[in-house]
Amino acid sequence: MRPFTETHLESLVHDLHLLEALLAASPDTRSDLQTLRRSIPQGPRRGGFETRPPSAQRRNPAAAIAAAAHAAATLDLLQTARRPGDPTLEWLPRARRAISNASAAAATQSRENTAARVSGLYVIVDPEATRGRPVLDVAEAALRGGATVIQLRDKLNDAAHVLATARNLRRLCASHGALFVMNDDAAIALAGDADGLHVGQSDLPAADARRVLSDAQIVGRSNDSVDEALRSQADGADYLAVGAVYATATMGKSARKAVGPQTIAAVKAAVSRPVVAIGGIDRANAAEVVRAGADCVCVVSAITMADNPEQAANAIADAIETANA
Repeated sequence: MRPFTETHLESLVHDLHLLEALLAASPDTRSDLQTLRRSIPQGPRRGGFETRPPSAQRRNPAAAIAAAAHAAATLDLLQTARRPGDPTLEWLPRARRAISNASAAAATQSRENTAARVSGLYVIVDPEATRGRPVLDVAEAALRGGATVIQLRDKLNDAAHVLATARNLRRLCASHGALFVMNDDAAIALAGDADGLHVGQSDLPAADARRVLSDAQIVGRSNDSVDEALRSQADGADYLAVGAVYATATMGKSARKAVGPQTIAAVKAAVSRPVVAIGGIDRANAAEVVRAGADCVCVVSAITMADNPEQAANAIADAIETANA
């Protein structure tokens, strides 16, 4: 066997073994990878390739996505090096299918882990709703007050400005252990390395938005009924925003009919994704929507227009925590 091929086979075996360990939650995919690894002529016989990843790395979908990408690149190299009629690499098509399935399983695992963090207090920052204060300052105050998710909505500025803000918010949220979500624009969500994208019913469908995003980024979608929420879930949305729960004039929603906390309860009973309540929520009614079944409470003006956004966020975060106790 040529040294080039041998070296890359060793690399592939290593990646496959990593994937077996990292995708422990996907037994069928893991079994396929194991069968493939054992069928490779080289096999894990040179030492060093049976080592399991550190325990802290296991169940880490990001590491699995990286390993799958590296394995796919190795397959490309092996394909390039294959001589016409050479039967020694006849398993390459099967390997591509197994790696593709592993990559999809890792991406699903990653999105599920991220979506599970859509809980607590979700704050939308919008330059039209900060009383002239910088979006970053208001977001940082909300995070200090207990926000766990920040979404950027900006219909005023050009794409370059919005992208710069998105990147700064991504770093800020990461420093607080919070998620950053971009509103509407899938390209900026991708370029800004957002944790996710939020779309409305008239925006890109979740399935199409995912074609722009990285495999690990989540997609949330707005809904105002059980039927819409079920369609969004079927379309691949990772979390479901429901509202307006109460009457609100924020972000031009004054014409939207309030659906009430009873719709939150009905949606929660019908879907398997995290439910985010939005619309007219403040300190006085946050507990009501949590008790109705909301996993997460989205607030805009009650925090971003407050004299002290940090205190306002803290008060609502406390109400959510108390209702969840």
